Amino acid sequence: MAQNPHNLFEQMMQEILSGTVGSQALEDCMSFQAEVVKTIPLRYRLMALGFLKGMSLEELNGKLEEQGCPRLYSRNFWEATLIYAFLHGLSYPQWKQVREECAGLFQESQGGGYFSDSKITYGELERYVLENSQPDGAHMGTVMVTRRMEERLADASSVGELKSFLASNLHSFSAVREKSRYYFCKYLYYYLNRRIERYFRACRRGLGEEEALSDLLALKVVTALRRRKTMPEAEKREKIRESALSCGEIFDEFNYFYFEYVSLDWVEILMEDYGEVQAIPAAQKKRLAQLFRKKRPDWKTLEDSQVIQAKMQELEEAEEQRQQIYARDSKTRGYGRNRSGELAVYQYIRGTLDLERTTLICFLLFFASDGEMPPEHRLTVGRLDEILRQSGFSALQETSGLDRFVKEFLQSPYPKDVLMETVVEYARNQENSFLYHVYGNAVHYEEEIRRIMIG
Repeated sequence: MAQNPHNLFEQMMQEILSGTVGSQALEDCMSFQAEVVKTIPLRYRLMALGFLKGMSLEELNGKLEEQGCPRLYSRNFWEATLIYAFLHGLSYPQWKQVREECAGLFQESQGGGYFSDSKITYGELERYVLENSQPDGAHMGTVMVTRRMEERLADASSVGELKSFLASNLHSFSAVREKSRYYFCKYLYYYLNRRIERYFRACRRGLGEEEALSDLLALKVVTALRRRKTMPEAEKREKIRESALSCGEIFDEFNYFYFEYVSLDWVEILMEDYGEVQAIPAAQKKRLAQLFRKKRPDWKTLEDSQVIQAKMQELEEAEEQRQQIYARDSKTRGYGRNRSGELAVYQYIRGTLDLERTTLICFLLFFASDGEMPPEHRLTVGRLDEILRQSGFSALQETSGLDRFVKEFLQSPYPKDVLMETVVEYARNQENSFLYHVYGNAVHYEEEIRRIMIG
């Protein structure tokens, strides 16, 4: 049953920040205990299958991509040992021995020298994007690093050579998939840059400056620019470069972009279709009432229609409250009572929280959503497929409901209408939209890798 979207969104954020992938997942898979194995994430089960069937690295990566899972990543210290194992046909016990021999080399990623301060400035974001991009912006520098490391792993013919390679390349390892992080930062940079340039155009025209300034709330510079409107443009640009990103505002804009449309519960859609509670078919009415009673034991004595009516009253009151909270000029802003969304964006940029496929896609759609994106940066189906492949994910698939939506969204002249229609369709089928699962599988690898390699 769909819940209050705002509450559910925040709940998923909490699950990400406290969740782990399970340091013993692969070991549990190799235990052959059916009840245990079926609870393990698919990616680990496929790795275990790879060992059991003696797959090559190419075969395993192909199987992972086929199932929508990330390929093994050479810039992840633990996965680098797995790449070595599958390249050299090692058994699971042999890989465990290699892992133990290499464990002492592991050290915490230092983030490559970026974002070392507690705050993230626009200038630092720009530096990270530009220094990790080719001059034409078409490909990212980390592609070369990752490919070089994969080639060097293939060249290592013994555990000794593997250890030597790992020891000399510790600076290149990352706690997250660096390419996903890069593309997140790159499109965030485009998103902010468009708003900055829109502000300066308004300043030059002397028209719409205040409205353009309100679009810069994702940068903590608005107050300084508003106080000194006569400041020279060069000085304003320097102020912007030095300003900190408001990760909370970025999250809030993302939240509003999607959940402005997802705020209708599918029960309300049913009400639109049937007109009144009494018109809802008995089987659906019974199902709804049973779901509602789980949350409200005090409704157990009410008839099904009464339970639904009471729930509808709750929804109406909650919607009115959300409208006040989410008002665009509201100072309370919806996320403000819970900072988990802000923290997630902060960690995505710093490279301490990994972006899974759905989360990356949804943020990219948001960052590239307005019509002012230059043609060379515009997000197309082909460009998104390339981004997903470079990040170790599968390209868009026709068999996936999310992927079909994404293709239609990118190809439509009215993408927001597509978003609304998709959510309503899910609602009429009595399902939660995939958007509710945006953060469901994101993971915090840094501590997990440490447990796997050392614990």
